[in-house]
Formats: sequence, C-alpha cells, structure tokens
Amino acid sequence: MLRDLDTVDDVVGSSCVDQSMGILHSGRPTLLVLSDTPEPQRAEKLARTASDLGVRVLLVLRTASDRTLAQVAPIPADGYLLENVLTRESLSSALSDLESGLVPMPGAVVRKLMAQVGPDPRNRQPAPARRDETTDGPLSCREMEALALLVEGLSNKQIARRLGISEHGAKRHVANILAKLSVPNRTLAAAVAISRGLVRDPGDPGDARRPRG
Repeated sequence: MLRDLDTVDDVVGSSCVDQSMGILHSGRPTLLVLSDTPEPQRAEKLARTASDLGVRVLLVLRTASDRTLAQVAPIPADGYLLENVLTRESLSSALSDLESGLVPMPGAVVRKLMAQVGPDPRNRQPAPARRDETTDGPLSCREMEALALLVEGLSNKQIARRLGISEHGAKRHVANILAKLSVPNRTLAAAVAISRGLVRDPGDPGDARRPRG
C-alpha cells in the first residue's frame, strides 16, 4: 500500500530488528511503520530509537483489544492504524494527519483508551475533584497550556511555536506532563487529560476556548 501512494518516495521493508536499526541510523527514513508483534520489547526499542532520531512512528495494531493495547502502551507512537480495517485511503489519510501534526487513531482505539483511563470503579469520584490529582504534584500553568496543545495533536515543535519557547523547552514540558499523569506516551496523556476534565475534548463542538494561531 505504501508503494502505491504518490506521497511516499521510497519504501524499505525489514523483518529484522538489527537491520531496521541500521536503516533508522542511516538517516534515510522519515517514518517508521511498525507492526504489532508478539515481542513488544523489540518494537518498543525500535520506536524509541526512531523517536530519538526524529522519525515518526505509525503503529499498526492487529486488534483494539484490551490485551493488545496494554502490550503496546509503552511503545511511543505518533499514530495508530488497525490492520483489519486498513485500506489505501485510511493509510493515506493517516500519513496526511502525521504531516499536519495530528495523531491518527481509529475510533475503536480511542474508545478503548478512554475506557482504560476512566475513573476506578472502586474509588469513583467526579472528574472536577480530580483536576489536580497528579502523581508528582499539580501541573504548572505552562504545562497546562502545553497539555491543551498536546491534546489537539500538536508536535513538540508546534507546541514550542505556539507557546513562544524553544523546542527543548516544549519537550521538557511534555516529559513533565507524562510523568505527572503517570502515562507512558502522549496518546494516553491526551486520553487521561480529557477523562479527568483537565482540558476540553477538541472534538467537542461547544469548545470555543481552544488556542488559536
């Protein structure tokens, strides 16, 4: 499918982790399309290397089951696709979203993630009461601003531009957000933020307070 897309210049396939690492370090790729595998540790290693090198990661999941999502949760990804509903059109749309700084994600995955980060039924509280309940203290005002932009799907570079700070500063804010919300990646951070009422859902048509620029 990738080779059939006019927007893709070159495609290199690899089923070997060492070979994939070599390709990543060659500086050639701008995108790593990573399949859901029985060995999530190796997938995580590849994805983290790609992320460190500035290569976007698109994770293709076999299913949206709770077990699958739990296995891939530590894997840093910029977007997700479901193998059983993957088409040329959905792949092209996902690549376009990535280029725009958005996070492509099938609805089935979104619903599962939202269910996972919902209130613990053994200690259920209204969302507003949990607004500042983070593991390492409340988010700072600047981190809240960065979180709102993260939920919109902006990259670190775009967050930096919108906040008028360096990309390194934006990356530090995002790292603090992940630590304070006790989540391994940006996708779960967005789900937790919306679930706890920390920010408004960008898909809510009644939200008129989103940052513009």
